Amino acid sequence: MSTRSATRRRPSGTRNGPAKVIRMPTPTVVRRRRTIKTGIGLLVLSLLAAIVARFYMMYTAPPSPERASGLTDQETEVLGLVNQQRVRSGLPPLKFSPRLAVIARGHSYDMAMRHYLAHNSPDGVAPAKRISGAGIAYRTVGENIYMDDNADTADLPQRAMKGWMKSPEHLANIVSGKFTETGVGVAESADGRTYVTQDFVH
Repeated sequence: MSTRSATRRRPSGTRNGPAKVIRMPTPTVVRRRRTIKTGIGLLVLSLLAAIVARFYMMYTAPPSPERASGLTDQETEVLGLVNQQRVRSGLPPLKFSPRLAVIARGHSYDMAMRHYLAHNSPDGVAPAKRISGAGIAYRTVGENIYMDDNADTADLPQRAMKGWMKSPEHLANIVSGKFTETGVGVAESADGRTYVTQDFVH
């Protein structure tokens, strides 16, 4: 009886290597979809980066001169009303000066504490002397002052502006093309009166 093995021998002429892979070209539709998905992804990343940069700028950017000088809401509103009137008169808005704001606020506090309303202090210190004494060089100087005894201080800026608009001298300062910078200061006295000072320089 003869027996045969179940194992077959590979012909001597064949090789046992990896199968050959034939690469098929990617269809045009698939390539377009991939391109669109990549573009959308890049757009989303760009938008996210812009949003992050915006928040970073908001919280790390240096404060504006108004914020740095501690300008109150009332002082900011007075400054805004004056610049609105200048724009209506065809003039450029005044640049805010933190140092002028300190000087103006100091004069308002002095009037509030010593109960007077005048450009010159009881000691005879005039606006020009206060400004030059702070080291500010100028060609022209002007000043507006206002006193209010209304208990409702919410509308103080509007009342001050109306009062100045009725006064030819105060209005002349507001709409003067000679001035380029300004500062506003508001102070309240112990008896409830509110004093406003605005200084102008060029």
